[in-house]
Amino acid sequence: MNTIQMKDFKPQKKNGIPLYRQLADYIICLIEKGSIQAGEKMPAVNEANANVQVARDTIISAYKYLQENGWLRSVPGKGFYVDNRHRRAGSRLFVLFDAMNQYKETLYRSLLHSLGKEYTCVTAFHYYDREVFEKLIKEAVGNYDGYVIIPHFNIDISPILKLIPYERLLLLDGLPRRYDRPCSAVYQDFHNDLYEELTTLYDKLKRYEALHVVFNDRFQFIPNELLSGIHQFHGETQYPITIERDFDMENIRQGHCYMAISERDLACILRVMYKRKWKMYEDIGLLSFDDTPLKEVLAGGITTISTDFTLMGETAAQLITQGKTRRIANPWVLHDRGSL
Repeated sequence: MNTIQMKDFKPQKKNGIPLYRQLADYIICLIEKGSIQAGEKMPAVNEANANVQVARDTIISAYKYLQENGWLRSVPGKGFYVDNRHRRAGSRLFVLFDAMNQYKETLYRSLLHSLGKEYTCVTAFHYYDREVFEKLIKEAVGNYDGYVIIPHFNIDISPILKLIPYERLLLLDGLPRRYDRPCSAVYQDFHNDLYEELTTLYDKLKRYEALHVVFNDRFQFIPNELLSGIHQFHGETQYPITIERDFDMENIRQGHCYMAISERDLACILRVMYKRKWKMYEDIGLLSFDDTPLKEVLAGGITTISTDFTLMGETAAQLITQGKTRRIANPWVLHDRGSL
């Protein structure tokens, strides 16, 4: 925004509207008319003060109001930039995934397909690194019309998420702790859904001496809520369950059931089973988290408990394209294929 446009502002001191709001409304009008483009730098406070018939504090208050309402973004050491959140056609979305694997690819393809050609998605991955997560969001804020974020961390990341105007944010696959702003979300209810699925499988699990939940892959997020659902099931049934972090696959025992969180762990369990010439259901039980097409045919079919990632992508796209603000728990599905 140049100083000529600032000079055109004519304050009305007798209309009852605070001067900072008058200036803010004037700038919003220029943004809505397209006279100011997203990404343009605003005049510095001192520069604006030299050209506008209002006090320096009034300009600061106007800029602060515009920032709080999503019209401007502040870049430390550089000043204020226009952050136009009202563009519609050809909307650009920043999509931040945790990691890419087969079921997240299903989610990603569903989201893009459902959004259609009017939306352009720029995608990045944080791989559960908080510093990378923060860096990517700081670089993205103010440059996109919407933000689709998978916030998979077991630590508090709410201060980072609050950098994004909540009305432009959609949380996908999870709800982070302590983030209390009313943004949209399509999420998994890890605790309740896992508890209910294990309860459904209880009669089959009782065929085995114990259930071992196995995960070794550092690129596989394990929500605390998922573990708490397991603990609730164990507490109510007293069925033996162990959480096996960094599990040594050579310790797999006959007559026990194993739940593989990652596909890598699933492959390792199958490798040991084939080496020992064991059979699923007869010698060991096998259960996998997150369904993929491969698990439907692998070893005659692996029983899975999983959310519907295709539906998750479709629902998220619907909220974005229709401009709705809702929080929707994505349903889980049990695929019983006879492996336990």
